[in-house]
Amino acid sequence: MSFSIILLLILIILLAIYSFMLLDLNNSVVYFDLFFIEIDFQLGSLILFSFCLGIIITVILELLYFFSKKKNEDA
Repeated sequence: MSFSIILLLILIILLAIYSFMLLDLNNSVVYFDLFFIEIDFQLGSLILFSFCLGIIITVILELLYFFSKKKNEDA
């Protein structure tokens, strides 16, 4: 096994542990009042959702940056 695969496995394990710890916060409820709608979220799920959404946005922006950079180097 190469070092990068071991590092990737450790990262996945740490992310899974972090996710389970966040989901443990589900006994706390957060209330959102949006004009006519009141939404109840569990705190752990809300934090985990925002964390995953941040990762997805970061990956998309990094891919766009690297593809545009590669296009400029080819020209």
